[in-house]
Amino acid sequence: MPVTTATDTERSGLATAVAGASPEPDEIEYPERNWIAQSIAHGDAVLQAAAALRNHFRDRTDVLVAMELAVYYRRDDNDHWLQPDVQVVFGVSPENRRSYRTWEEGKAPDFVLEVASPATAERDADHKMREYSRMGVREYWRLDPEGTLMGSSLEGYEASGGMYDPVRPVASSDRDRWFRSRVLGLELRSRRQARATVLVFRDPRTGEETDGAPEEAERRRRIAERDSRAAKQEAIAAKQRASAAEERVRALEEQLRALTANTTPSERDR
Repeated sequence: MPVTTATDTERSGLATAVAGASPEPDEIEYPERNWIAQSIAHGDAVLQAAAALRNHFRDRTDVLVAMELAVYYRRDDNDHWLQPDVQVVFGVSPENRRSYRTWEEGKAPDFVLEVASPATAERDADHKMREYSRMGVREYWRLDPEGTLMGSSLEGYEASGGMYDPVRPVASSDRDRWFRSRVLGLELRSRRQARATVLVFRDPRTGEETDGAPEEAERRRRIAERDSRAAKQEAIAAKQRASAAEERVRALEEQLRALTANTTPSERDR
């Protein structure tokens, strides 16, 4: 069932305000906001999702992946702000920021993930969903790290005509229930770890999965080092093979010159 989140008039008004805003610097301050993990499970889920997405987009210079970065979406108003657990924005620089201001960046975040906690689950499902829709966030996802705060461990919503429509599973089994994020170009599912339910990302082009766990990062580092060593060894071996081939060619040329030198003129004319 579609979730109504904002009227067309509200979205139009906000879009006009963002698009028509003057680039002049604001006198009002838009401070950074502090973040405190609500629990071990909450912290693990947020940190790992951010790490996984940063790794996936590590070679992109036009993608911002931010964790707990305050988003201000009303110019000259620092009382209205949201602090997504994780956000991804395409078409902007990934350079450091103390806050994200939609009128300066020229757009709202494209992808937002909120990780539920007892103190925030209801607000995530109601107030934040409406505000993210009004802001123009294309996809809004919610994850339950404890398994008791939402009806399902993972919910996704994509903007459609002033509403958020639920994202339907693209593959489902007793073990896996995958959803596709059109914005990220990735597939998502939840996975229960020892301390928390976390988000798993899968690249449909390669089938590679990642959940951003520290041990996974270490595994990737070891694989990268191994591949680097193998590439260096192969380069050395190729150089040695080329050198050996050149040596054989020189030896053959010398033999040919020696044979030619030992041949009499009459023999060469035959």
